Amino acid sequence: MRIGIIGSGNIGGALGRLWAQAGHEVFFSSRNPETLSELVEKAGSNAQAGTAEDAIAFADIILEAIPFAATMSLSADALAGKTLITASNYYPKRDGDVEVSAPSQSEALAQKLPKTTLVKAFNMMFADEMEARANGQTEDELAIFYAGDNPEAKTTVAQLIKEAKFVPIDVGSLANGHYFQNGAPLYAERWSKKEAQEALAQVKE
Repeated sequence: MRIGIIGSGNIGGALGRLWAQAGHEVFFSSRNPETLSELVEKAGSNAQAGTAEDAIAFADIILEAIPFAATMSLSADALAGKTLITASNYYPKRDGDVEVSAPSQSEALAQKLPKTTLVKAFNMMFADEMEARANGQTEDELAIFYAGDNPEAKTTVAQLIKEAKFVPIDVGSLANGHYFQNGAPLYAERWSKKEAQEALAQVKE
């Protein structure tokens, strides 16, 4: 699979390394691609780097791990027909006043990208857990929630969650992403599969 990474920091960088290790072709991106040489070297021969535009054009599926305000400026035309994993969270102190005219942050982004298939995932997990897996420092089975409206895209994302050495927990439709956006009951927790399933059942009651 060809995976583009928009936002090659702590989250995007670690996940890209894990997916490259799993055999996928990974394209990291930055406004300054020359700063990504060390990351590309760590990721190995399956990785390269360039601009965000290059990564989008290259990829079958794209991970965005950038500030929420920046996601709202992503190119709808460039992302048309693509699958986008959205890992961003809206932090008003960081992002400023962003109009979220939908019940959930991921639905608001979907409104901006009407021809893109969105799956929300990876936003609720701490970056140090992803980095530890990329470095081979842990094999703890922690849960990652994901939500989306396209079954095929969700199946692909569930496999990518497994290849990132986490356990995928399906929360349902994209609208249900509000259960694990920042400030919600399922956000920023380290849970086993069983604990995550029990917590999800409670919030859905």
